[in-house]
Amino acid sequence: MRRRSAFACDAQRPRRRAQKSHRTARTASTVLIALACGATPTARGQTLVTHRVPAALASEAVGAAVTKCAEQGYGVTATVIDADAERIATLRGDTAGAHTFEASWGKAYTAVGFAPMVKVESSGEVATRIAQYASRQPPGTIPFQPPEHMIFRAGGLTIKLGDEVIGAIGVGGAPTAAADEVCARAGLDKIQERIR
Repeated sequence: MRRRSAFACDAQRPRRRAQKSHRTARTASTVLIALACGATPTARGQTLVTHRVPAALASEAVGAAVTKCAEQGYGVTATVIDADAERIATLRGDTAGAHTFEASWGKAYTAVGFAPMVKVESSGEVATRIAQYASRQPPGTIPFQPPEHMIFRAGGLTIKLGDEVIGAIGVGGAPTAAADEVCARAGLDKIQERIR
């Protein structure tokens, strides 16, 4: 085994110091560039504050909507979703068809997805705006293609905390979309005063 002399170690010290100095300079320049681009130490810790419909209120809302429609002889499903279109609560009425499960979610999804952009509160109003937009397009324009699973008919209503849309309720299965919306309104009215 070959022994290193003390001189060899001494010769490597300046090189190690140079490497360490180079790393320090590179780190400092990276920090300076980040600060110049607007990054601040506090920006890393900031988060967005969002709100959700509590599960207990969502359950009450779907129950009230299904009950309202059942009183009129309609078998429906009601769904409450959050602002990301994730289901919080769904209730399928006793006589509701299989298709109503997705229909209620699709109407709520339309309301939460489009209503804030076009400044309306229901999927029915969104459908009216889209139809008006389509009728004004010049010939040869590619027609509006709705996103998959959205249903552009009445029956979905946004749920708001002040001006912030925090979710939506959708109802599907009544004989008309207007009747779906009446039931959705009953569900929303049941919880609206308690959303804080």
